[in-house]
Amino acid sequence: MKPLRGAIHSEEGDGMAINMRSRGLVDNLNEFNFHILGCGAIGSAAAIQLCRMGAERFCLYDNDEVDTGNVGVSQYTIYDVGYPKVDMLNSKLKDINDLVDVMCEDKMFENYVYMNDNDIIVLGFDSMKSRLDAVKAITRWKHSKPYALIDGRMGAEHYQQYVILNPTYDKYKSIWYSDDEGSEEPCSMKATSYCSNMSGSFIANAVRKIAKKQPYEEFVSFHFPTMSIEKSTCLFK
Repeated sequence: MKPLRGAIHSEEGDGMAINMRSRGLVDNLNEFNFHILGCGAIGSAAAIQLCRMGAERFCLYDNDEVDTGNVGVSQYTIYDVGYPKVDMLNSKLKDINDLVDVMCEDKMFENYVYMNDNDIIVLGFDSMKSRLDAVKAITRWKHSKPYALIDGRMGAEHYQQYVILNPTYDKYKSIWYSDDEGSEEPCSMKATSYCSNMSGSFIANAVRKIAKKQPYEEFVSFHFPTMSIEKSTCLFK
């Protein structure tokens, strides 16, 4: 592996596309709609990363307001505290690209009403039951089915991710577990900033691969204390 160079500087001036530096790696994210179900640590990190990569259409789902605990592990600041997460994340996406198209649903996820075949779902709800209920609603839609579903699960220093193409309820149920079955993280910590930021990078990388129809990791487990990773890679079908 060759050593990496320092920062890459553009000579195209200020009018360049936001994602110019990632051209050739991913060029077609504007063909997809991204549904961010849960705009906390995982969802906000994923949305910011995808927007910087060139994604232009989002639907944000969350019924919570930003609190002080979110500031340390999500993409929010103290100035966002007390306001709906979807509105604050919408603002941050438009600070990156003022042409981005964002729909905000500041209520509990009940019905998936904006479905298209080119939708990519990012699951970031805290509750595993909420995730299962959301997938049930999504996969019951008769007119079309989402392109892919990405489920990010995070502990204090541990991140897991599942990617399902052409998701069905049965496919998701096979990798789902209840909240009671979830692992207990040490020191009563639920999240860390470095793990939540990395979750956005893992999700963005998965999107890049499936958007380009390349081999992708259907399962990833990364453990910060040991810097170890487990993964299962499969061919795009």
